[in-house]
Amino acid sequence: MKNYPLFQAARKFLSSASSEKEKQDFEDLLDELANRGPSPDKGSMDQAREKVLANLENFRDRAIKSQQAFMVIKRYAAVLLVLGLIGLAYYQVQDSTQKLPPMISKVTKTGMRSTLTLGDGSMVRLNENSSLEFPEYFDHEIRKVVLKGEAFFDIKADAIRPFVVVTNQSEVTVLGTSFNINTHNATEVTVASGKVKVEDLQSLEQARLLPGQQAVMDGKAISINEVNPEYFMGWHTRKLSFGEEPVEKVFEILERAYGVDIQTTFSGQKPQCLITGNYEGERIETILRGMKHLLEFDYQTDIRTKTISINNIQCK
Repeated sequence: MKNYPLFQAARKFLSSASSEKEKQDFEDLLDELANRGPSPDKGSMDQAREKVLANLENFRDRAIKSQQAFMVIKRYAAVLLVLGLIGLAYYQVQDSTQKLPPMISKVTKTGMRSTLTLGDGSMVRLNENSSLEFPEYFDHEIRKVVLKGEAFFDIKADAIRPFVVVTNQSEVTVLGTSFNINTHNATEVTVASGKVKVEDLQSLEQARLLPGQQAVMDGKAISINEVNPEYFMGWHTRKLSFGEEPVEKVFEILERAYGVDIQTTFSGQKPQCLITGNYEGERIETILRGMKHLLEFDYQTDIRTKTISINNIQCK
């Protein structure tokens, strides 16, 4: 503790005119202050203060006897102030290191999904093959988490503390909103409500998104598209609404929403018919059976590989 920079500075304060005995007394006081630890109780603080004052009284008495009262009292009054500042700085440094919240990591494997409630009340729905690292509680300045994979966020509003999601190539900052992030390929950020600021950590480009907008970041640039957020959050909500969507687009949306690989083949030219329908909480098999009223096709499901083969598709 004697090598701590603040204590070195305090010792230099007395080096020019103090006797060896006075220097030693001052170092003993500093050591006692340091040994109090990061969280002294009131009794310990009172004892330390009394010892400091007692030593100062002794210094003053000796100084009066040597006809140097004014300069010595002035010097040691400054020492008392320095001691207070040293103690405050030391306790604050120690206290800040002790209060770092422990980190928690949540990981989902294939076929797993998890709903998390963070320390501020925000909700995160973690998709399969994803991970989220977050503190047990947030400090008073910022709320920050680290995402790999895909997750839906519903963030509690906080005008003072922004919420930041860090991925391998982007940083997303919000105050209170709901949005989806997918990092499995290029990072996609899709906003359902509120406003979101995104930054590509490689290109350093920034953009602000409104509801119904999606940013795609590939490390070179940010592209922004107008989208239906439901199509990119269906895996979380299981709520899909198709309004005259092309057949191939519907299958792409079902792939994302249900985490499956849909392989299609067409008999002849690709059909130009459009699909309209509303589904909520339905199994994908139920949706496919419903689509057979509009299309002709055969399909097989491989549960092991989560693959659906849809063959001979044509409009009725």
